[in-house]
Amino acid sequence: MNFTRAAERLQLAQQGLSASVRRLEEQLGVPLFVRTTRKVELTSAGEVLVDGARAVIAAASDALERVHQASEGRIGRLSVGFSTAAGGVPIVREVIRRFSEGAPDVDIRTHEHDFSDPSAGLASGSTQVAFIFGPLPVEALSSITLLEEPRLLAMRPEHPWAQRTSVSADELGDVPWLRVPAPRGPWADFWFPRRASRPVGPVVRTADEWVTAVEAGRGLAFTMPTVMHNFATARLRVIPVDDLPPAAVLLAWPSMSPDPLVTAFVSSAVEVAAAALRR
Repeated sequence: MNFTRAAERLQLAQQGLSASVRRLEEQLGVPLFVRTTRKVELTSAGEVLVDGARAVIAAASDALERVHQASEGRIGRLSVGFSTAAGGVPIVREVIRRFSEGAPDVDIRTHEHDFSDPSAGLASGSTQVAFIFGPLPVEALSSITLLEEPRLLAMRPEHPWAQRTSVSADELGDVPWLRVPAPRGPWADFWFPRRASRPVGPVVRTADEWVTAVEAGRGLAFTMPTVMHNFATARLRVIPVDDLPPAAVLLAWPSMSPDPLVTAFVSSAVEVAAAALRR
């Protein structure tokens, strides 16, 4: 309630501050202060304006803080996809858990996708990041490898190969492979090779359908050790395949994505993957 002290706090000339207050009063059409030679007091209209001004300043400050949080990937909504069976991989669950603990204000929405979309929603844009099985099924994606393991061949225990310690890649030409509704390409050829004039198994869309078909002897399929932990009670036999590149679980995202939430999620996943390698 002192123009001189107020001007000093604002680092303004007193005349400039007084002129600004007068202009504000003229714009509002009401007096904000009662001025006498002895003191300055707020009018009732001035008191109302003070309350509103404080609320505006607080809201602006809160908005700026939320902008900074969003730019650092600490708030917002993140759509996370995962391929069928990938959600049960321990490192996938650990990545989601660690990020959730570090960014509790981020609304994480998870979406499972079957074998018809090996990109787990990235190709259509319905997800922002996704846990998938490599290789990358579509172009314009970036990824990090969370886990790499040898490829195994899954079959029922009664299969002629079930008692062998391994098979060679050259022996797989006449195998009745399970099929998937995914488009042909590097991913489908890697996991569900298809050769003309060769026996084929049924089409499967999910990991549960995959297990059921292999148990029933309707076809063979590739898998990896970590995935088989999800099906410990399944009546299956798995053996290594010689001379094949390993399988990998990837975290993928659109290469051109500038979303800070994606950047923060990927950074968290890199830390989890590095810690897993040290163990």
